[in-house]
Amino acid sequence: MEESLRLQVAELRQKIVESSKIVQLYKTLIDAYIVDFFHLKHWNNLPPSWKRCFDTVPIQQLPELLSFESRNNESNVWPLSVLALRSLFRRLVHTRTKPAENPQKPPRSCVYHKQSGLFQKSVKLKKRHEIEQFAGDCLREPAERFGRTLVDIGSGQGNLARTLAYGYGFRVCCLEQNESFVQVAREKDAELWRRLTKLEPALIGSTIHPVHLQEKVNLDHIDPVGFVQLLRVALNVEKEQTDGFRFGLIGLHPCGDLAPSLLRLFLACPECRFVKLVCCCYMKLSCDNSTPNAAANEYGFPLSEFCRTSKLSLSYEAREIACHAIEQYRDKLKSDYGELKVHAYRAAIESIIVRLRPDLKHSGLKGGIKATEASFDEYCQRAVDGGIIIPREEIQSEETQQNLARWEEVVKFYTLRLMFAPLIETIVLYDRLLFLLDKGADTRIDVLFDPYLSPRNHVITAYK
Repeated sequence: MEESLRLQVAELRQKIVESSKIVQLYKTLIDAYIVDFFHLKHWNNLPPSWKRCFDTVPIQQLPELLSFESRNNESNVWPLSVLALRSLFRRLVHTRTKPAENPQKPPRSCVYHKQSGLFQKSVKLKKRHEIEQFAGDCLREPAERFGRTLVDIGSGQGNLARTLAYGYGFRVCCLEQNESFVQVAREKDAELWRRLTKLEPALIGSTIHPVHLQEKVNLDHIDPVGFVQLLRVALNVEKEQTDGFRFGLIGLHPCGDLAPSLLRLFLACPECRFVKLVCCCYMKLSCDNSTPNAAANEYGFPLSEFCRTSKLSLSYEAREIACHAIEQYRDKLKSDYGELKVHAYRAAIESIIVRLRPDLKHSGLKGGIKATEASFDEYCQRAVDGGIIIPREEIQSEETQQNLARWEEVVKFYTLRLMFAPLIETIVLYDRLLFLLDKGADTRIDVLFDPYLSPRNHVITAYK
C-alpha cells in the first residue's frame, strides 16, 4: 500500500472510531423519537448542564448548534460538553458546503446548455438542479476510461438519461423494474428528440438514443458475466472486442441497499471501470445486527472489513436522523420557528394515543399541516383523518395544555438531536469510502449539490 493511501486509510479508521464513540455516548438522545417527547419525558434525560442552559436559550440562537465549520459571530456560551462536541464535529464531519465553482463556458457543442429549456421542461427545481450537477460532473470525468458508456440501474422515467445522452453525448443504458416507468421514459425520449432535432438537426445520425430495459437485476447474487452480456445485447456492442467494452455505473439517489449493491457490482465486473453515486435513505439499509443470518455480503451497513470487525453499528433511529434536511431546519429556527410547533402538536397527540390506544403507538398520521395555520384542535382533526378518534376532553385536558405550553422545549430537543445528523452520515460515507479503498479503487467523496436544494448532496466517485 502506498504511503499516502496508508495514511488516508489510517485517518479514516481513526475518524470512524472517534465518531462511533460519540454516537454511543449520546445514543439515548440520538435514538429518541421526538413524537415520544412527552410520554417518555425526553427533556429529563438531558444532562443537567444542558437542561439549565437550554431552559433559557432563545430559539433564535439555536442555529449556531447546526453549523460546525465556523464559530464567527456566535452569541451564546454553551455548556463545555456541547463546546467539546462542536469542536469534534468540526474535525470529524465531512463538509456539506458546496465549493465555489470557477465559471466555465460550456463547450459550443454542448446541446444541453444550448437547449436547456427543453431538458428542464416539467422537471421540478430540486430534480433539475440534481440532474444538471450530476450530468456535468460525469462530463468532467475522463470518459475514455469508461468508453463514454453509462449504466443507470433504477433509472425511473429517464430524466437523467436524456440529459446524459442527448445533452452530453453519452451512450446510456437504463435498467428499471417498473414497466410503466420504462414506457413513460421511452415516450419522453421520443418527445424530447422530436423537439431537439427541429432546433439541432446535426444531432440526427450522430446521437445514440438512451436504451431503456424493463429489468430487475439480482444484486444479492451478482452474476458479472450475465450482467455484462445483458448490456452488450442491449447496447448492440457484440462486435466490440471482448476487452474493449467498458462502462460506468451511475446512481442519482439510489435508495437504501441499492447503493452498496451497486458498489459491489462495480467491483465484481471487470468491464465496469467507474462508479458515481449520490446516496440516500440510510434508514433503509440492512445491517448485520438486524439480519443475523444473512451472508456477509448481503447487508448494506457496515461495508468495510474494518467496520465489520469493529462491530460498528448504527440504530435505525440514528440512520433516519442522518437523512434530515439540516440546513432548511437551521433557517426555520432563524425566522419561521413558529412552524416548528408542529413537533409539539405531534408529540402531544402521541401522548394521548399511547394512553388510550397503546396498540396504535407511532401510527402514521397525515403530514403537511402547518402549526401556524391550525390550532391543536384543528391539527388533531386533520392529522388523524378519521383513522384514530381523539376525544375532545383529551384535547382540552390540563395535561395536554401543559404539554403544548412546552413546545419550545420540543424544538430545542429536536435541534440537539439533529446536531448529530452530519456526524452519523459521515460514518456511513466513510465506511463506503474505506470499503472501496481497501479493494484498490481510486475513490473520492465530493459535495455536488447545494444542500438547501438537495440535502443528500455527497457524491462517491471511484475508478478501477
